[in-house]
Formats: sequence, structure tokens, C-alpha cells
Amino acid sequence: MTTETETRSPIDAHVVAIDETHYYNIPEADAPYIERIRGIYFCDRNERTCCCEMTPSHYMIYVYTSVLLTAAGEALSEEEKDRFYNEYELCDGDNIYVHCYRVAGLIERAGRWDHFVYGGTNVAYEDVDYDDQIESLREHLSANPPI
Repeated sequence: MTTETETRSPIDAHVVAIDETHYYNIPEADAPYIERIRGIYFCDRNERTCCCEMTPSHYMIYVYTSVLLTAAGEALSEEEKDRFYNEYELCDGDNIYVHCYRVAGLIERAGRWDHFVYGGTNVAYEDVDYDDQIESLREHLSANPPI
């Protein structure tokens, strides 16, 4: 009989930004000021799941939402910018599944502000189980936005 610690690979955490602008109903008055709205997620690239199909997916854990403003948006007063941030960033997101090849493509094409390699936790599963380490990572990344 094998145990979880014998079969589970170390965590290889990657944070990626996914453009989710098309999911938002942005009023015409706000549109000239918003370049993109990104969902920031992280996953363990050593973990794969097959969701009723043969193509494996990564379980992407929602961390936060990030609004990127256009040049016109950046020129607004701090109060006006805060309105955009409050309206679009302060919402909860859902965890999602994304095909592994799509995550690999996002990482390949990512610029500095679209991908961050957190790497491993270097904590043995005998000390803290996998789910607790993942939850700890989510809390850390939410409080310390890497991208």
C-alpha cells in the first residue's frame, strides 16, 4: 500500500494572469479607461486532472482580480482610479480548470507581469499535508500579489 507522501510530487506553484475582460459588462463610459481585467490564478503544475475527457487540466485556484488601465485611465485622479479598482477588483472569483497545454501556452507567451514562478514549498507532507500547503499558498499570494 502506498501513502500520499510516496506518490505525490512536490508542489510546483505557478501564478498566471488570464484575460477575463470579455466576462465583464463594462459600461460605455468606463470602457475607454480599462485596458484589461485579469483573473490571477495559481496552480501546481505537477498536478493534473482529467475532467470527463482525455485532455488533462490544471486546477487553477483563484487569487485575485487585477484591472489594467489605459493611458487615459492612468491620467485620471486617484479617486477616479479607486472607483475602477473598487468596482472591478473587489469581487470574488471561482476556481477553474484549464487544459494543461493552454496553461503552458500562457506561460510561454507571458511577460513579466503575466506569470510568476513561486516554485516549491520545501515542506514535507509528513509535516503539513498537500491541501494545507495549497491553502497556505493561496492566502500568501492573496496578501502578497506577485503580478
